[in-house]
Amino acid sequence: MNTSERFCHAYSQYRNRFFEQPENIQHLSWLKQLQDNAFESFSTQGLPGPRDENWKYTQLSQIEQLDLQPSDQNSVSSHGIRPENIPLCSGSHRLVFMDGKFTPELSNHADLPDGLILCSIAQGLNRHPHLLSAALGAVAEYNKHPFAALNTMFLADGALLQVMQGCKVQMPIHCLFYTTEADRPVMYSPRLLLLAEDNAEVTVIEHYQGNSRSLLHEQHQNSGLNLTNALTEVTLGRDTTLHHYKLQCESGNTCHIAGIHVEQQQSSQFYSHNISLGACLARNDLCIKLADTGAECHLYGAYCIGDRQHVDFHTQIDHLRPNCQSSELYKGVIQDRAHAVFNGMVVVHPDAQYSDAQLINKNLLLSAKAEVDTKPELQIYADDVKCSHGATVGQLDPAAMFYLQSRGISHEAAQTLLITAFINDILQPVEPAPIRQLLLPSIQAQLNRLIHKIQNREEQGS
Repeated sequence: MNTSERFCHAYSQYRNRFFEQPENIQHLSWLKQLQDNAFESFSTQGLPGPRDENWKYTQLSQIEQLDLQPSDQNSVSSHGIRPENIPLCSGSHRLVFMDGKFTPELSNHADLPDGLILCSIAQGLNRHPHLLSAALGAVAEYNKHPFAALNTMFLADGALLQVMQGCKVQMPIHCLFYTTEADRPVMYSPRLLLLAEDNAEVTVIEHYQGNSRSLLHEQHQNSGLNLTNALTEVTLGRDTTLHHYKLQCESGNTCHIAGIHVEQQQSSQFYSHNISLGACLARNDLCIKLADTGAECHLYGAYCIGDRQHVDFHTQIDHLRPNCQSSELYKGVIQDRAHAVFNGMVVVHPDAQYSDAQLINKNLLLSAKAEVDTKPELQIYADDVKCSHGATVGQLDPAAMFYLQSRGISHEAAQTLLITAFINDILQPVEPAPIRQLLLPSIQAQLNRLIHKIQNREEQGS
């Protein structure tokens, strides 16, 4: 039995448990149909392999070797973890999920402003079934993305957010998915559904955190390899603005597969800040559809990896209508034998005249064995556009190092300054202050780990 067949077998067991109660069969018949359709799609597609062009640099052997089982939603608790012991964004509405299950005692979503719906998907199945039945799967095309189909098959919990017309949400929405070390291979399938109607404004933090101290690929004794298979669907109405921050700090015992699918209407604005630090294997797919005139999306990303970590960013922005604008800036710091992959594609469709698209990927290699595969792409089918793309791969500049040291700065401090400055372009747009206070310590701590490895290597070489 191969991995795809094992997932299908696990789905049969999961489906029987979930829908064995008569009230679920009647009340959630639409969900059963959605999951069965996703199951058929996944059965047809299977897991992507090396012959798939979009996956040829990212092998799934770590996942294929394991007999992953969906998390047992009924056996999860907060494990005695107190709010002060987990990273939280101050002054935010908050949903916390422990090992895939919503944890009310650690959450804070009681005093919500008018025009805002925020709850777990498990709660939404009872409170807002018509909203979920209409929106789940409407943006993410699981017939094209096998991991989106897999997430839909095992959909159990996640975050539901609806911002109604004209609502300006002042406080950030913090969705924290916290995983502990398991003694067996476990698969989590968090789902985020973000619906913002016309003239709305909201800021959302999608945060994945492990309880291990190590973000690098270091297997811990007596713990299994987890799979986090996350899927986020976003719909933006006219003149709506969404600031979306994603921070991935899972432990080295985790494989993280994620899809973010966005559909934008007229004059909407989507700002994405995607930071990948942890997990032994991380894959991020971002699919943006600029579906009406004047829509804008601005994507910023940073990945800082070492040891034998592997991170893969695949982005696709479809300009479907005239006068749309997109920009992408992704930067990576790669140490040891780590491997980074970046594939950014912008498609300007025939009806998308006067499009403006900019795409840049820059990488900094901190060791001779670090590796990166980068491929920015433009597909232009309109004749009146302004588009550009580029990519760079390099090492620390010896001339810059010499200049800093000639000004009395130590060798170690000069390395820290240059590497931090390289990433800083991604961090400058991050605001307000509470979000910076959440993101920056994790990024700086990971950079310090990678810089410390340079210094150790230089000391051993001398």
